[in-house]
Amino acid sequence: MPEQSPTRFTMVPARRSSEPTARRRARRILGALFLSASLSVVAVMMSLAKESAEPDLSSVDPEGRDVAYAAAVNFLAGARQDVPHADTFDPEAAMNMPGDKPRAPLDYRSLGWVGFTPQRFGSEEVGFTEFEVHHFLVVLDPPAVTPPQGPKSPSPQSPPRNRGSQDSPRSPGPGTGGGSPAPSGQPRPPQAPAPSGSPAAPSGSPAPGGAGGTPAPPPGTNVLQLDVPVLLDTKGPRLAAAPAFGTWKNGDRGANGRGDYSNYSTLATEVSDAAKNQILLWAKAYATGDAVGLLAITGDQNSGHSYVGLSGFTLPDSPEAVQILSAIRAANDQLIVRVRVRLARAATGGNDAAGQFTTFADFDLLVGGRTGAQPPILAWGPAGSAAELEPYSNAVGD
Repeated sequence: MPEQSPTRFTMVPARRSSEPTARRRARRILGALFLSASLSVVAVMMSLAKESAEPDLSSVDPEGRDVAYAAAVNFLAGARQDVPHADTFDPEAAMNMPGDKPRAPLDYRSLGWVGFTPQRFGSEEVGFTEFEVHHFLVVLDPPAVTPPQGPKSPSPQSPPRNRGSQDSPRSPGPGTGGGSPAPSGQPRPPQAPAPSGSPAAPSGSPAPGGAGGTPAPPPGTNVLQLDVPVLLDTKGPRLAAAPAFGTWKNGDRGANGRGDYSNYSTLATEVSDAAKNQILLWAKAYATGDAVGLLAITGDQNSGHSYVGLSGFTLPDSPEAVQILSAIRAANDQLIVRVRVRLARAATGGNDAAGQFTTFADFDLLVGGRTGAQPPILAWGPAGSAAELEPYSNAVGD
């Protein structure tokens, strides 16, 4: 007989699994298939969610920002849109209407660009049209308030005079005593500032809710959003259509939240009289630009350091000119104090008759040695900057 090859295999029939074992294996295979299918669905949903999320535009430079700003200025001025525009937009038709009265610009205080939204309309089959909708924040001037009308003088021949509460809602200015008020046709002498440091009410303004005056608008109605659509054409950005006003969608306009660190109630503390005096000295030196005073009040011993204030401002002589709003304890026996300072600046040219600019400004101060006799004012910054205040961080020089 011929010898069998050593590489020859002998086939042995496989043993068939029992019915329970076969069922278990089938369930495992089906479970694996269902799991893989479920994971595929989840992956597809996550991919779609990522695509639908708003893109990060922080590093994107919009192409049509300059055109949009020029169009916004023209729109608020009631002027013709003499900017590059789409063929389908007629600036003249978007401006004039038969029977229009002479146009006047809109009274507004500020116009600021707050961002843009890229828009892509169309499909692969019909093509895409690219837009940028630029958003501006417009702060309007408050509407003029109509003063209440008092009763007319009984005698038309009598000289026009202010007659107490009948003709003027305001009492006579200081220095008039019990004599007759000055004629209404002549200017009144300027009144002394109120001791509280708050601005005096404008002459002729009625009290809130007074009869005969224009009702005050609800809060927030003087803030509008202006949307300017820009077409991204191959030849450059073009104004696509007339700008449109919208409501400013920036959350609830009511008062909410705590911005003076008072939410850290366990760290709240009182400010000593010595610290209050130091804060008052700092406010005077900072408002007037007293570099020597600022250096002294910081206690900075570095001979290469100097400090710079505002210069040109004054601090009114009033107990309300410097106010302590809140104070919390910080590390190293220091305090973080929120301070409100009344700043005043004379009108250009030093004309006293023109009045002066006055306003309150809020600051965060880092006060050291809170239990000392003369706690130094180590650093300062605008309200909300307490996290970055470090001793002598306002110093200029090496």
